[in-house]
Amino acid sequence: MEPDKIYSELCGAIHIHTRFSDGSVDFAKLTAAAGAVGLDYVIVTDHMSLEGKKKHGEGYYGKVLVLIGYEHNDSNDKNHYLAIGTDTVIQEQQSPQKYIHLIQAAGGIGFLAHPAEKRQYFERYPSYPWTDWGVEGYDGMELWNQMSEWVENLKTWGSFIRILYPRRFLKCIPPTLLKRWDDLNRDRFISGIGGVDAHTFKFKFGCITYRIFPIKVELKGIRTHLYVPSAVHKGDMSEAKAACLAALKNGNAFISNYRQGDARGTKLFLHNGDGKVVPPGVATHTAVFPAAIAVSIPARAEIRLVKNGIQRGAKTGMRHSFEISEEGIYRIEVFKGNKAWIYSNPFPLGHYPFR
Repeated sequence: MEPDKIYSELCGAIHIHTRFSDGSVDFAKLTAAAGAVGLDYVIVTDHMSLEGKKKHGEGYYGKVLVLIGYEHNDSNDKNHYLAIGTDTVIQEQQSPQKYIHLIQAAGGIGFLAHPAEKRQYFERYPSYPWTDWGVEGYDGMELWNQMSEWVENLKTWGSFIRILYPRRFLKCIPPTLLKRWDDLNRDRFISGIGGVDAHTFKFKFGCITYRIFPIKVELKGIRTHLYVPSAVHKGDMSEAKAACLAALKNGNAFISNYRQGDARGTKLFLHNGDGKVVPPGVATHTAVFPAAIAVSIPARAEIRLVKNGIQRGAKTGMRHSFEISEEGIYRIEVFKGNKAWIYSNPFPLGHYPFR
């Protein structure tokens, strides 16, 4: 059966801050901008706050589904964690392992936020990396953080051209984080998402105030595309929310950089030897060989096959099918020149651990 008859694609932006924490956009402007750029969903994650959920509520704003979680942190303002699907803010800033478990117990899912931040040269904007890598039970991690990459590259005065063109220089997921993700996925499935980390910052130059990232610009950067069952009715909020949370948790998704092109319409599916067609994600581990990972993208680019963290093949074009005959953790990367466009979540084919 063709994938289009089984799955629908939802394109959205995750990790957005509003006036309920340290962002400067309100819900009306956010939802209007999301609709204007054609997003299907946005996920708001204000710091230690679900005020947006209390005062505005989750649901459809026009054609845009708005889901509201929050961003937790420990007492040292490190180990930030995106909690989605919970109605409770844990007030005690306890150990990361504790709040991971408490958020899970409250019905939420969670992602390590901007885990690879390392900048040390802006006193006003310090890094907030994930440091407690011994934790268990988290669902995934934010692999590509739009704001983190932008700020980390403002190392010299000459770099301030990036203020005028904030999305142009987005390059790729940090290689060290990508390697850690690949290694972790060999023991258990870790879902990957992309985050905007939108704050709609304003910078002052004397008496002139300049908004670097207007919200519409922020929403034209890093996106997370979800594969949900085609039977999901887009007007049914509870059904759509459940489908989005399941896709995020299970990794039925891919990440894209809109600056390199609109990736909507991308198809990344495993054609199993038993005739089943499945998207990336934890459910793919019951492989029947021979199998194939079929890729179709909207524009010509280099399509790469990665197995257990090592590139195993590449093809330039708009579509290709990689034959798979052995167990492993597979994923797809798509590059335009030296800049990444698309990263799929893993296809774990076989049995854990993959060693």
